[in-house]
Amino acid sequence: MIEELRKDEAMPLPDQISSIIRTRIETGEYRPGKRLGTIRQFAKDFAVNPRTVIKALDILEEEALIERIPVKGVFVSERLKPEKKQLNACFAFPEKEMAPLENAKENWGLNYELYRGLFDGSRQYKINLQFIYFEDNPGRALLEKQKAALRKFDFVIFPGDTQLINLRDASAAERLTFYLASQFDSPPSSSPAVKVDYDRNAAEQSLLDYFLETGCRSAASAAWESSPSIRGTEFLDRAAAGNGARTELWTIRRNHPDSLEQIKKYLKRKTEFIFVDTTECMPQIFEAAFDLGLTPGKDFIITAIASGMTFNGLFPRFSYFRIPRYEMALQIMQSADEIIRRGGKTGTFPQLKVEFIQGKNHKKPMRSIS
Repeated sequence: MIEELRKDEAMPLPDQISSIIRTRIETGEYRPGKRLGTIRQFAKDFAVNPRTVIKALDILEEEALIERIPVKGVFVSERLKPEKKQLNACFAFPEKEMAPLENAKENWGLNYELYRGLFDGSRQYKINLQFIYFEDNPGRALLEKQKAALRKFDFVIFPGDTQLINLRDASAAERLTFYLASQFDSPPSSSPAVKVDYDRNAAEQSLLDYFLETGCRSAASAAWESSPSIRGTEFLDRAAAGNGARTELWTIRRNHPDSLEQIKKYLKRKTEFIFVDTTECMPQIFEAAFDLGLTPGKDFIITAIASGMTFNGLFPRFSYFRIPRYEMALQIMQSADEIIRRGGKTGTFPQLKVEFIQGKNHKKPMRSIS
């Protein structure tokens, strides 16, 4: 297509050609990265000498609007692509200060992995992440102020499913919102927010597979008396059904002066496989075992589903299932980036698998559990 130039005007032809191409770039007709052709093609289209085209392209190249690539041709500069808008994220938490009981080693370990994943994800996807305190169970007026405070954020992350529920659901009605399932048994939720969790069913199945692989004929689930969970009793039921194992539930009194003696009584029953459902009582189980002259991993197998932070310093090291909290946090940031870039306000979260951390000692040979 031959472009009509005003050859009788005072404006030089190279300026006219560069003006035409510049307008098409600025209006979006020619997008960044588009191949515009060769000098020969331009000369033909504008019915001018190639030297005139070269002068016009020199003007555009000096303005950083085009790039000339030998042999390939002339392209609209990639540098003209609009920069990706930085996303703003809020991590909403309901605690003004750290609660020692709720942030024992294991929970602290899970939180640490969560924060590390969020920070790495915000850096990788160039997301501005802010941590903001919100009061739980607010009145109507305060709730409206809290909702207003979230309006500047592209997405929000809530750390649990039992606090800030009203604010979480209000946020999910307006923007992409995530919430992490609680560490233990999470009640069913009809929240429009995206639930973030690891694959608990797969974790429990891996635990059962581990038990069956050892060939043990007896199993126990140990937990604080004040915080039992369905997970422990479900494991015992499945263990009994899997190979007819003798099972028992160990309930231990937390911070009780007789708790160590209580554990010793349990250990004297010579249970072969112990699943520690409340991981913070693991050190006491080790202490009681050594008082009795028993060696974990040799005289009985002990394991957990946890971050492993509580187990630091325990010897011998044993096998357990690591909750992928770091990977979950990283996936939140990746999912948010993908969902928001395509214009969405909700989505699904892939449940990640637990990782089997192989310890040093086992009562019987084990093959790898995936």
